[in-house]
Amino acid sequence: MESKDMSRIVSLTQFSRLVKLLDEDKVSDKIVFGGQRDEKKLKIAPTILLDVPDDAMVMQEEIFGPIMPIITVENIEDSFGIIKSKPKPLAAYLFTNNEQLKKAYVENVSSGGMLINDTIIHVATRGLPFGGVEESGMGCYHGKFSFDSFSHKKSVLYRSFEADSSLRFPPYTPQKEKLLKAIFSGNIIRIILTLLGGWS
Repeated sequence: MESKDMSRIVSLTQFSRLVKLLDEDKVSDKIVFGGQRDEKKLKIAPTILLDVPDDAMVMQEEIFGPIMPIITVENIEDSFGIIKSKPKPLAAYLFTNNEQLKKAYVENVSSGGMLINDTIIHVATRGLPFGGVEESGMGCYHGKFSFDSFSHKKSVLYRSFEADSSLRFPPYTPQKEKLLKAIFSGNIIRIILTLLGGWS
């Protein structure tokens, strides 16, 4: 609370909102570290909550404050299920030296961005797109990624009225079907043999 390096809460409105999250009946007894607050200085000590009920307000909205709820699980795979049961996050962080776990996390967790063994810095990395997915946002920005997000790639195809193939139009005969299959196969020999009637 006395640290000059910890920032204060941005406004009294946000301070009150965070205090309300901490003072909810089903949450107040789950504080295992911190929880002190000073309304005059708009400061809340970094606070850890342990095993807060899923229906608590602090588990239902974005916190934007120095509050960290921790959910304990029997094994790490159970945490994937918890993450997947919620709206997709803007960012997902994992701290581990286990290479298999890193791979499983990247493959199984969907989020706007992901960091292994760090937080936040992906926002400041120009070579990485920053954005959300589904409820956490859409599109992404940073450099060319911003340009692409706000650009529409419009498909335009020009053709003439001449030399239109009768293959496209009815009647659809068995011979037309063979020729279309040959064309879609991309095999030039098959196409030529079909045209000459020698492919069955």
